[in-house]
Amino acid sequence: MKTIPVPKDLLWDYTTAPDDLIWRLQRIADFFPLYGKDRETVYALYEYRDSLHIDRETRLLIEEFYLTWKSRDE
Repeated sequence: MKTIPVPKDLLWDYTTAPDDLIWRLQRIADFFPLYGKDRETVYALYEYRDSLHIDRETRLLIEEFYLTWKSRDE
């Protein structure tokens, strides 16, 4: 899987994002859907959703975005 870019706004405590996919996805998920609505990021968030610490509402939003992107891809 490609590296998921983390928006600069979410790197207040880092110069560059760590090279850890789960860290990147967690940081984006913490601010979803303000950030991370693009297809590649949504697919990754959906794939790794069980590994992320996200509340029920965020999980449901990620699933809805995933289904929307998936329907566009078909």
